[in-house]
Amino acid sequence: MATIDLVDVRKTYPGGAEVIHGLDLAIADGELLVLVGPSGCGKSTLLRMIAGLETVTGGTIAIGERPVNKVEPADRDIAMVFQNYALYPHMSVRGNLEYGLKNRNTPRDVIDARVAEAAEMLEITPFLDRKPRQLSGGQRQRVAMGRALVRQPKAFLFDEPLSNLDAKLRGQMRIEIKRLQRALKTTSVYVTHDQMEAMTLADRLVVMNSGRIEQVGTPIELYERPATVFVAGFIGSPPMNFIELGAFPSDVQSSLSRQATGADLVGVRPETIVFESPDSDAIRLECQIELIEPVGAESHVHVRWNEQRLVVECRGHPGFSEGQTQAFYLNPSALHFFDQASGQASRAAS
Repeated sequence: MATIDLVDVRKTYPGGAEVIHGLDLAIADGELLVLVGPSGCGKSTLLRMIAGLETVTGGTIAIGERPVNKVEPADRDIAMVFQNYALYPHMSVRGNLEYGLKNRNTPRDVIDARVAEAAEMLEITPFLDRKPRQLSGGQRQRVAMGRALVRQPKAFLFDEPLSNLDAKLRGQMRIEIKRLQRALKTTSVYVTHDQMEAMTLADRLVVMNSGRIEQVGTPIELYERPATVFVAGFIGSPPMNFIELGAFPSDVQSSLSRQATGADLVGVRPETIVFESPDSDAIRLECQIELIEPVGAESHVHVRWNEQRLVVECRGHPGFSEGQTQAFYLNPSALHFFDQASGQASRAAS
């Protein structure tokens, strides 16, 4: 196991296009850190730079306090799990698991012991003599994880490993990955665009946007205290609603302005909007219901208020009808405040 440290890391492609802009990040020994962000934000590029599959054009990457900018991928003592499994189709499951160890001239008894242990942990022992084509997608991903596991590396790198699986399998494998990481305590960096994976897996989350880090913290910290409009809108499903301060009546504007310095944008989580007044300070919104989405134990109610479109998350099925007018209420203590120009969260007024 090892720490991973990135200091002023940059990536510039030929022609001058800079895609990673001077990132600083310290990953603790044994931590599961998740890089999350929209497509094209640079998260996979950053992971490949840690792996040595992309060159670093500025700054330093160190694994276990050893700078690895000029170290070949095979010599970095890391193992990577890809979204397309990258299994050798002509080899059996056992052959795929053994391959990396054989290349390192690992003794036969050690190979056998590690393969047996990994197969048991991942519940793939019955498939050791099968070829990858004879396995399901979930089983192939277990084999890909087992191939990384047997090497006992300093760090695991996961590049969207579950994106090719259906929703049920993704949920199962997500739990399996977290269980294994907790048991092995191996430093892990996991890339995904799926915020459900990010929130449930991570010890810490790194939200990336256009090659820069927007915020780093625990999943709960990022959800409850987003540092920017981007993080607030990206973390959470349904995403946070945003209402310009000027859309509220003047007395409400005055009251809200006293809560945060320099705020002109109000953020509202869908689950904090209620249709029964919580207290006398609640802000009443008279809304028209445009669309209702039943999603099992909850309903997502899309409403319009003063030309603002909002999403309300309700428990169960409240019995609303599309087209009706309904009063909803905002609890001032549950609101978030931002400065639109900078995109930064506004600090609480003293």
